[in-house]
Amino acid sequence: MSPAVAPPISPPRRSQQERRESTRAALLAASLDVLMASGLAGFTTTEVCRRAELSQGALFKHFDTKAALLAAVIEHLFDELRHDYELAFTRLSAGRRTPQMGVELLWDQMLDPRLAAAFELYTAARTDADLQAALEPVVAAHVERIHALAAQLIPEIDADRRRDIVDLALCSMQGLVLNQMALPDATQHRRLRALLDLITLTLIDEPGGR
Repeated sequence: MSPAVAPPISPPRRSQQERRESTRAALLAASLDVLMASGLAGFTTTEVCRRAELSQGALFKHFDTKAALLAAVIEHLFDELRHDYELAFTRLSAGRRTPQMGVELLWDQMLDPRLAAAFELYTAARTDADLQAALEPVVAAHVERIHALAAQLIPEIDADRRRDIVDLALCSMQGLVLNQMALPDATQHRRLRALLDLITLTLIDEPGGR
């Protein structure tokens, strides 16, 4: 007599919330892929759904408009970049957790190819009121979280001065990266990056700044 065969164990059913989160994550990942591959001009919800293997109905169930989808993609990207930055910094040995290393890691973030997608949307928002309205709270929240992270990493600096230094560094880095996208010049980039690093670190170490 053959031994009884136990029935296969079915995987636990996911909750409705888990399914929603999985669908949303798939849509955001596919959207970023399309944005990276085709730019905003080639970005379509049809291609997003094809890559995510989901329907248009599923997409618009999560995102009312294309602008809302794009803003959510950038918000997701910012969350990932901040997490990666904080993880990289905290993994440094205590002796290497210096402002100089903080600036170096920030450059790594600024030069991440995915961030080019965000910069492209910044430019497009100039003539797209819906996109601008969707992006404004996302960008504002991102900047505030960067300031909160800076407060954790360099708490010894006066809060107002730290805010000015971080804003100056971020805006200057973004400007240099955008300029390199339009007119690549490795020599210029190295020269201006070194100068910007010097200015930023001098402001941090300047007497009265701490």
